[in-house]
Amino acid sequence: MNTFVLRAEKGCFIQVVLDEVLGFPNYTSPFGGYDVQGTVEIKSGSYYVKGELWFTTAEVYEFYNQLLQCWADLNGTAVFWTCETSLKVEVTFNSRGQVTIEGCFKEFAHEENELKFKIQSDQSFFVETIDGLKAIVQYYGDKNGIRKD
Repeated sequence: MNTFVLRAEKGCFIQVVLDEVLGFPNYTSPFGGYDVQGTVEIKSGSYYVKGELWFTTAEVYEFYNQLLQCWADLNGTAVFWTCETSLKVEVTFNSRGQVTIEGCFKEFAHEENELKFKIQSDQSFFVETIDGLKAIVQYYGDKNGIRKD
């Protein structure tokens, strides 16, 4: 329930884990939803990174809604961009069901280390992604932390 993963061809993936949701259910974040201390794992080709990630459940909610629409239409771009701008993931669908996932991860803003990635996928990989995002959104709610049961 506290994980979502974007899988792609050749074993590539991006996995985001909500390790600790701060303030839930009593105190929401000024950025919307609840603050999250999490972990991201990225495997792109021969490159692999695992790092700490700070984001909000509101960002997950927005990404879920964008991704759901793109997946249904087989068109458009959904963006997951964390409030500290350490992770940006753009998922672009085309009408043939092909998907491009690209972005960058920078664990610490004051350091120069950055992983830029671009991986190919297709819409069939996204059932698992949408299910993972849906479970998070149902549990932690919308941008205001309100669940719609």
